[in-house]
Amino acid sequence: MSTASSLLENVSGMPFHIPQPQPPALDRTVIATHPALRGVLKAQAETFLAVHRQIPRIAAIFATQQRYLLAQLATAMAFERGESGLVVAHFLAAVKTHGIASRNTAISFVEEMLHYRMAQTGPVGEDRRSRPVVLAAPTIEALENWLAVHLASLDAFDGGGRVAALRQDPERLAQVHPLIVRRVLSSQTTIEPPRVFALFSNMNDGGLLMDKIIASLDDTPIGTERFSTFVRSFNDLSEPLRISRTHLLRKLAASEEAGHVGWSGKRGASTFWISGAFLAEYEAYQIDKLANIAAAWQAVAT
Repeated sequence: MSTASSLLENVSGMPFHIPQPQPPALDRTVIATHPALRGVLKAQAETFLAVHRQIPRIAAIFATQQRYLLAQLATAMAFERGESGLVVAHFLAAVKTHGIASRNTAISFVEEMLHYRMAQTGPVGEDRRSRPVVLAAPTIEALENWLAVHLASLDAFDGGGRVAALRQDPERLAQVHPLIVRRVLSSQTTIEPPRVFALFSNMNDGGLLMDKIIASLDDTPIGTERFSTFVRSFNDLSEPLRISRTHLLRKLAASEEAGHVGWSGKRGASTFWISGAFLAEYEAYQIDKLANIAAAWQAVAT
């Protein structure tokens, strides 16, 4: 409450509320030009790394870009069906429509979710040939945390209270998540990530590897061609991710040859750096995702 409002309340005994201006909508432009963008993305990356350490099995569901899209689509469709559960045949049709993966890959993904108890089969419905798939409680909790991490980033931009609202009303997850996924699957940036970003996003734990690099960024002045990190060895890059040294070296070699990443001195024993193009594409991907989440959240909140 402002000082003026406080004085009026003391005099009259009745509160005098002054309407507070609402912050501007968080669209792509506002997020992209926000002075705190890089710091917010670093904090977000650090949080996702911490989540991975706590629940590696569930986090592995997002291990590659393809698995990330399969997981988002499956869980969104499950939320839309509620207690009725996800109909696998409908999921397979949607995977084909969006061109995410082959039928066999999609089936294997569902089987893996059931095997690791991220989901479970529900009761037989009218069509006895197809058992619905219902999300397990730990999976729903993980999705809520995934959303909360991104909402915390949005709150950091405008001082909003999205995370608190989510925690107070868990039902919002089932409402907003399908809206987010619809936007994500219609985004060219998500379906076909930029070339530098795609080199990493398609490898196992590639997204987390990029998060680790971003979380390790040094405070290099904006505008330089290379951005140094606190990474000093291959182990710094790979631990605790599920990336073999051989696979990491092969992936890095292609990026190094293209000038997207490199070492200040001896390879694997000096300061690791990324190019301005690498950083720009990572930020563009995150900006697009955050803008889609902000728009979906606003649609549910209003």
